[in-house]
Amino acid sequence: MVTMIAMAIGASAQSAPVVDIKSVSVEKVRCYDPYDKLDGYRLVISVHRQDTILRTPANVYNLDMLKDLPDSFRLILIDKLLQFKGDTSRCCKKIGMFYYDGIERTCYGKPKSSYFSIQIDALFMINKIVYPFGTSLYSCRPVVVNPRTKKELNERHGEIIKYYKVYERSYRAAREKGRLDETFRFNTRRYAWFGAAFMHD
Repeated sequence: MVTMIAMAIGASAQSAPVVDIKSVSVEKVRCYDPYDKLDGYRLVISVHRQDTILRTPANVYNLDMLKDLPDSFRLILIDKLLQFKGDTSRCCKKIGMFYYDGIERTCYGKPKSSYFSIQIDALFMINKIVYPFGTSLYSCRPVVVNPRTKKELNERHGEIIKYYKVYERSYRAAREKGRLDETFRFNTRRYAWFGAAFMHD
């Protein structure tokens, strides 16, 4: 019998021992947020162990259970998340400051955008997988902007697809090395995340 555990907000993270991990997966689930009164979708990550499945919650961005995963499994997750390129389904949460860094960080400014799509949700989750500590320094909110014009790009789905090329390039480089490090870059002169304190080029 397999036990399924969903990490809840405020709960201590349960990291799966490496020797117990069988596989990882990403699922698009339908959800409703009673606070935002919004119906839509979210991406849920599952870590399959010998007798347990750990799942990230659909209502928050607490991905702490993934922080101790070896790079081999994190790279698999990134590959799976990149498959959501072009998915313009609306997420069931409005834009907010979604991060659990273990550090104090204030995200300044408020975006005009209120909603974000599944393809943005996927990239935002990749940010947390690549930089599990201090994620908010690279992306405060799930809003993609042009750093030069400050224009928000969430509703320009074609621009988001182009942004995927930046992630795909970093992913290919990381896969060739077999590890994730600071060379996985996504805040560029053309595309970046709202409130980013660190730029990659």
